[in-house]
Amino acid sequence: MVIDREGATSAIILQFKSGEPASLPAEFVADIGESAALTVLHHKDRIVKIYPVSSDNIYLLRIEISDLSRDFLKQLNFAFNDAKLSDIIFTTGVCLRGEKCYYECYFVPDQLVVSLDDLQNSLEKIPGVSRVVLRKVESS
Repeated sequence: MVIDREGATSAIILQFKSGEPASLPAEFVADIGESAALTVLHHKDRIVKIYPVSSDNIYLLRIEISDLSRDFLKQLNFAFNDAKLSDIIFTTGVCLRGEKCYYECYFVPDQLVVSLDDLQNSLEKIPGVSRVVLRKVESS
């Protein structure tokens, strides 16, 4: 396979076979320079994003909320600032069928100045939050 490396991007078509891993060409892996990647499937858009990472100690933070309002985002920002959570790998906010809204992000917890339990407790106190999930992302 010849990979065009002349411009700003390179592309290949990956073949998906149920139950089998998709693999990247050796040239992509060499250019990435990391041995692991956070791979995120965005359900609503059916988009897969791959983020090279130096650590496999990555956590998902999922907040279920009644409304993704400016006030919620402001309170979320305060909680993140207090915990020193600033280096976020991926983040999204979405409301599904008008029933449930979610804010989600993935991060490396080493940056935190509070415990994961303290972070979760502070997020649960934000008005409108009905559920907070904080868990380590599994490796394949």
